[in-house]
Amino acid sequence: MTKWIKHIIVLIMMSFSFIGFTQNDSLAQIFLETKDVEELKKEQSNLDFEKYFFEALQQKAIGNFDQAIVALEKCQDIRSDDKALNFEFGKNYFELAKYTEAEAFVQIALKKDVNNLFMQILLRDIYNRQNNFKAALEVQKKIAEKNANSELDLVILYIKNNQIEDAKKILLDLEKKGTLDENLLPFKESILSGSVSTPVNETTDKNIEEQSLTELKTTYQSEKSFRVLKQLLIRLNEKEKYLELEKESATGTELFPAQPFVYLMNAKALNYTKKYDQALLKLEVGLDYIVDDAVLEADFYDQMGLSYKGLKNNVEASKNYNKATAIRQKKS
Repeated sequence: MTKWIKHIIVLIMMSFSFIGFTQNDSLAQIFLETKDVEELKKEQSNLDFEKYFFEALQQKAIGNFDQAIVALEKCQDIRSDDKALNFEFGKNYFELAKYTEAEAFVQIALKKDVNNLFMQILLRDIYNRQNNFKAALEVQKKIAEKNANSELDLVILYIKNNQIEDAKKILLDLEKKGTLDENLLPFKESILSGSVSTPVNETTDKNIEEQSLTELKTTYQSEKSFRVLKQLLIRLNEKEKYLELEKESATGTELFPAQPFVYLMNAKALNYTKKYDQALLKLEVGLDYIVDDAVLEADFYDQMGLSYKGLKNNVEASKNYNKATAIRQKKS
């Protein structure tokens, strides 16, 4: 083979190598660009989900449960198997007294998190509202395994299921241990006297606004809804029972994390017990959940002023008191 022919062959091979390299490079670029587009779409979907979910929380916080569901349905179009999403559906349908829908969504959420205490509490409340006390009792037994302070709920449901001996056993065991809560005393007396239905009926037949503090506590144990908690916290505040107010409102922020009123009541209790730093933290969180409620917003700034005053920060105290005054003046 002549020398010039060899050169031609080498050049041809180099050309093919270059062409192949260029083609591979183009394919790699297309792959990377496609990957970037998919990642961007995924990120946008996540952002949209978060936007609609937060909107649902805001609407629920001001009692617009129908609008909250509309926002949740937009989330559902993006990601339908999210447990928090289905739990929120359940909460809103519960508030609308659509218990069949509420139960269906909570059951879906529980499949993802079978031992979730708050989901189990909502499911029990759904069954209670439908007078399905047998199903409510089965759920309450599971709750009691994780929450030792749920004896009142268990006793009430045993009574509603006419399982008086089971209720009596719990009450006597608690009395023997010296841990029988005062809220359980009426049930103990009723069971021993043979008139077990009286304490339950007296409470549940009254509107919550008409119930005594003891009755409200009983109702709230049986029905963990925001409307009952709100009335209970109002009554505890009126009676100046700040230690109980702190305890119930702290639990309430876990059960109803998007309800600003609960944060306000918790902060009031914390300010009273001179836990000013903790009160400020609660107020800052709760303030983010206020939507179109000037009266509530002003109350928040009042409590912030009180917190800063307790911390000897008079400048910030004045700023917040002035904010509260300005909001009220604008409202009037």
